[in-house]
Amino acid sequence: MPRPSSGSGRDLKKRTKRSPLELWHAFNQSLEEKRADAVVEPERIEPGRRVTALGIDFGVGFVASMFLMLLPVINIFMTSQMIIMIYLIFRDYFFEGRGVGKNLMGIQVVDIYSGNSPSLRQVVERNGIYIAPLLFCQVLGLLANLLLPLLTHVMPVEAIKPLTTTVAAIGNIVLAISALYLFVILPIESYRSYDREDSMRLGDEIAGTCLTNTDMSFSNFLSR
Repeated sequence: MPRPSSGSGRDLKKRTKRSPLELWHAFNQSLEEKRADAVVEPERIEPGRRVTALGIDFGVGFVASMFLMLLPVINIFMTSQMIIMIYLIFRDYFFEGRGVGKNLMGIQVVDIYSGNSPSLRQVVERNGIYIAPLLFCQVLGLLANLLLPLLTHVMPVEAIKPLTTTVAAIGNIVLAISALYLFVILPIESYRSYDREDSMRLGDEIAGTCLTNTDMSFSNFLSR
């Protein structure tokens, strides 16, 4: 039996290796195929209403952080920025997918496959795509600020200084990666929200959700 040429393996790798653009196209195609089972037709939502809703939600998160930071336990283990980010991630789980900002703007997030309010997992997937990296950086910074002072009681100062430098370097690398990620993802999300007729962000595609016009309702605080 003839042996395969030594270059056949390399040729196969070249054929199977795809460019980032091809991978992105394949990813979008898989999302489109997934939407074939949808029962809800996404609606066009004016960008101005979405921006206003986001601004309202940010304001709610800011006010909530001001009050929560007055609590002794909370202000030790969290920062005001973390509270705002956590609220922005979970905001669509309140009032059956309306939150506060969308509620006032007559917008609702729904499960595209059932028409029901989104699950907790869907809400996290939808909003975490652009908020989670920032929250991760906040958590790392908080842990460093909490743990490094404790080490002074069990380790000599000479041993802590290199550790502090290493932690700071790792933090800067993580922050740079997160900033690069946001530099890529935010324009994509903004463009999709503005340009697409169905107003579906990438977060909606991944989570299986969409936006619809609805009446204001502040009943049923938790979705399901």
